[in-house]
Amino acid sequence: MEEVKIWNYVIKWGIAQNPGLSSDPEEWSNESILTLKTTLKNCLPLIRYFQISGDDLYEYIQPYHPILEKNLWKDLVKKHLAPNRPISSVIFPPRMILKTKLPHRSTEPFSNVINEAHAAEIVSWIDRNADTYSISNIPYEFKLLLRGSRDGFNPESFWNLCDKQKNLVIVIKVRH
Repeated sequence: MEEVKIWNYVIKWGIAQNPGLSSDPEEWSNESILTLKTTLKNCLPLIRYFQISGDDLYEYIQPYHPILEKNLWKDLVKKHLAPNRPISSVIFPPRMILKTKLPHRSTEPFSNVINEAHAAEIVSWIDRNADTYSISNIPYEFKLLLRGSRDGFNPESFWNLCDKQKNLVIVIKVRH
């Protein structure tokens, strides 16, 4: 998640924790500023302010700058106006923003027993996600190793094709 989005969620959460606090920082008294600053005292130091663009700094941070430490705000402004000047604030390294590009997958059905929706649900169980993955966003590739109608329904076929396979999920359709 981008740092400015984290900031926006932190601010929104902090305001929600104080029902009497106006959502417009222009209307805040010194007491309101102190209230929000106290509420967010454990969150604010974790934000990587120096990873936020000048435009976002102006639009999203500047209205709330009184809740920041004075030295931090001065260093943020200095970093954007005079980037070669030294600052005294700690600059955390950027967060890793992962943009996973999934490989192209064939659209042929890989199984007669499970479909893409089943695969998405199974992957959600593997990852212990409460929400099921979308069919277009399955982070694992399923590969059919054994098909009874093709390879036989005997133990030898199973052991020859599946033994020593890593990350194996077995799905069996039982007729009753």
